[in-house]
Amino acid sequence: MSSLGERQQLADWWEHYRRSGALPAELSEVQSRLIRSVHRGELPRGAVFVKTMTFPRRKDRLRYLVRALPAQHEAAMLGRVAAAGIPCPEVVDVRAARRFGLPHRSWLVTRALPVPLAGEPPSLAEQAEVALRLLRAGIVHRDLHADNFVRLQDGSVAVLDLQSASAGKAADDAVHRLAAAARLVRDHPTSRVAAAVEGGLITSAEAEAVLERAARERTAFWRRRVMRCLGETTEFTRRVRWSGIEHRHRTVAPPGYWHRQGRGVELRDAWIGQRVHAMFGSRSPVFWAFFRKWWWLGGGGALYVPQTCREERFERELAIARSGVAELDGHLQQMQLRQQAGSGTDGDSRQPDE
Repeated sequence: MSSLGERQQLADWWEHYRRSGALPAELSEVQSRLIRSVHRGELPRGAVFVKTMTFPRRKDRLRYLVRALPAQHEAAMLGRVAAAGIPCPEVVDVRAARRFGLPHRSWLVTRALPVPLAGEPPSLAEQAEVALRLLRAGIVHRDLHADNFVRLQDGSVAVLDLQSASAGKAADDAVHRLAAAARLVRDHPTSRVAAAVEGGLITSAEAEAVLERAARERTAFWRRRVMRCLGETTEFTRRVRWSGIEHRHRTVAPPGYWHRQGRGVELRDAWIGQRVHAMFGSRSPVFWAFFRKWWWLGGGGALYVPQTCREERFERELAIARSGVAELDGHLQQMQLRQQAGSGTDGDSRQPDE
């Protein structure tokens, strides 16, 4: 239960956030994505984390048009997890606001968990054990990865980030267990599937099916991550105009010009291909934006080219960028081979705000 002083401070923070869409400067940013952010603050009883969402995208406003806003849903899931005896953050405050009937503000405050300054993170077997306990309690956690499990000072393992979870009857059947195991082992070498068996989440006879599913999900995830360059994400913007659709990096574009070409498919391949090179080949993108005209206006497209990319260099850069599309399958196959060899995936394969 919050004290009177805490309730007043929370009310002040909320009012600032409700009016401006930003949190007070006294709260420090922990994570910031396009659709949500997490900040840390201090209340009289100790540290808290404030998770907010402002619904900048149309699809998010439509998604939560009639359903509970994310803070309300996660608070309910945390209550269900706590009732099952599984350690998780304590809900301090939850608020939501709509404007003209549309989602406007989502706010969830939880107390910081008693985590030791140094210590061994939960093992994969321990994560699998917690995942099984969740399923037996009827809770399906769809974002199972290492960062969503923490070891507490008493040695127990707590689970975090229940926003994408759902609750119902006990779900420890084979379908849900294999799905949870595949998500847990997806980012690990294939040999680590034994930890899921050790944690009781799956049997040894189910390990092969889990590996096959994890491989499919890993490939699908990286394909989706490549295609984020065509959506509204933390890194890219997507603007629908009367004449077509413009895709652009969110960072400020350098001085440049639009290169227009009759067929837009080649330029689209270049836009996607340079994304492939940036993700798998550490090659910085050259083209800053891609525009494709509506087909009923004749189609065609354009790339925004920096002035430093002169005409004599443009054709070479275009060919290199386009080659990325053809090379994607090879990169994904190499990733699977590295997974089997025990080196895991490169980079962060969690699914942040897309």
